[in-house]
Amino acid sequence: MIRNTRRARWERLVLLASFATLAGCYVKDQLLAPQNPGTVDQSAVGSANAALALRVGAIGRIRNVIDGGDERLWQEAGHLADEFKNADFQPTRADIDRRAITTNNGDVPYSSVTQQRGYLRDAISAMNQYVKDSTALIGELWMGLGFIEMSLAENYCNGTPLGHTISGEVSLGSGLTNAQVFDSAAAHLDSALTINKQTDVQGNFVRKVSLILKARILVDQGKFAQAAALVPSSAVETGYQYLFTTSAGTNGGLEDNGIWQIQVSSARLTVGDSFDLINGQPNLIKNALPFASAHDPRVPAHGPTGTAEDGVTPMYLNDIWKNRDDAIPMASGIDARLIEAEAALKANDIAGMMTILNTLRGSTRVIGPLTVPVMPALATPATTDAATTLFFREKAFWTFGRGQRLSDLRRLIRQYGRTQDNVFPTGKFSFGGVETGVYGTDVNLPINDAELANSNFKGCLDRNP
Repeated sequence: MIRNTRRARWERLVLLASFATLAGCYVKDQLLAPQNPGTVDQSAVGSANAALALRVGAIGRIRNVIDGGDERLWQEAGHLADEFKNADFQPTRADIDRRAITTNNGDVPYSSVTQQRGYLRDAISAMNQYVKDSTALIGELWMGLGFIEMSLAENYCNGTPLGHTISGEVSLGSGLTNAQVFDSAAAHLDSALTINKQTDVQGNFVRKVSLILKARILVDQGKFAQAAALVPSSAVETGYQYLFTTSAGTNGGLEDNGIWQIQVSSARLTVGDSFDLINGQPNLIKNALPFASAHDPRVPAHGPTGTAEDGVTPMYLNDIWKNRDDAIPMASGIDARLIEAEAALKANDIAGMMTILNTLRGSTRVIGPLTVPVMPALATPATTDAATTLFFREKAFWTFGRGQRLSDLRRLIRQYGRTQDNVFPTGKFSFGGVETGVYGTDVNLPINDAELANSNFKGCLDRNP
């Protein structure tokens, strides 16, 4: 399984390198140019090589959800949840941690996520015109579009506009509910699966990530059995990974592994825990998982390593992504097994859920650069409520730092009937080691004020889970 994953990844990297070489300076110019109306010269996209280069740039831009710089969605969503804890002196970052986020908070990444949709659409159009037989590559672009829209729906408030920027021309959109954005994302994943006709290594590699993401959306929509039916081990093996990688110093550091950048490089977020310190004394954070102190091999961490950016907070560093170029999985076969386990939970098949969870624990697993050793089996919970708590704890450790925790906390409220004060971090809040109030009530990220340039956008419709 791992051999196939590496082979597919190697072929993918060779392909990307080849396209970049063919494109020459065009790729750099395209990536640096703003997508304003009328600025895209259509004569520049007039060949197969140019279309392939445009595709490389568009695929690279999916990384903006994951990697590069301090403010990336996966990191800040994990910060609003319980994966990370503030270690910075900036009030804007503390407000995310405190669950009290204003719409002018510059640390909330929004434009850097949604703007990438235009580049993907441009690349799809060019590929359909000049390289239409490369159906796996076109399918991968549709997958990327679905991934970005799924990420918007999972992490932001109701009210996300899905305007389009195609060839530099802007079509403004009105605010949509999360459910409507999930519908759009699902349609794009359907396109990815339908268009990809290739049965070779490349086609199968892209098909698997498309299946995982489509199944994730079905889970978001409460269609658990349908989700599990898409990703059995015969379709997506447990060892599969769709990895994002970087090269040292790429693009001035803007493509560094985002978790390395915000943790190891800048010390602005510490690995989250079930307690912090107020005036030097332990303060319990209700509902927060003990990621730093659990000593779980899926989230290895070490510390305290001295103080953090704020000069006060003890710094705990993750040992999964210790280096600036460590690969980070956008999707994996582990995700597929967790989707199957949750479908069993929802069907009240607790024994079936436990078989899947303990099978995951019973073999060595790989998450990016991390090899997780065999872990002891878990005992079967006595009640459905306890089984739910166990499942989401297990999932949290398997998916740490990979953009799923905030959505799962929202789903515990929306789909499992729990209240936010029994799901999200609550209690006394500390900033710089001093008590500054209590946690707020935000359960998602707001769409920031930059979107007000869109005359059809009137702000979040609501902040419901």
